[in-house]
Amino acid sequence: MNEILNQRIQSVRIGKDITHAQQVAKRHLREDLETEMEKFLARGGVVKQAVNLVDEVKHGTNTQYTKRGCRCEICVAWALKKGVIKTTTLRVTA
Repeated sequence: MNEILNQRIQSVRIGKDITHAQQVAKRHLREDLETEMEKFLARGGVVKQAVNLVDEVKHGTNTQYTKRGCRCEICVAWALKKGVIKTTTLRVTA
């Protein structure tokens, strides 16, 4: 009981309001993950770094103007040419 109380006090001191049962559950989850990773690597599994693919922006297209909301000069010129918009000036309502 004293151990549980001390752990509770520690968790509150560091700004986390979690119970001892939650701490134990998290610890068990971490241990399970570590054992699964050891098994995976022992079977010859390899952990690879994820590659971030940068999306190529193609201005002056339907996708860029309508779906992504680009309003650069190239995209507005495309929209005028295709008839998506009729003018570049905004209508003022009173």
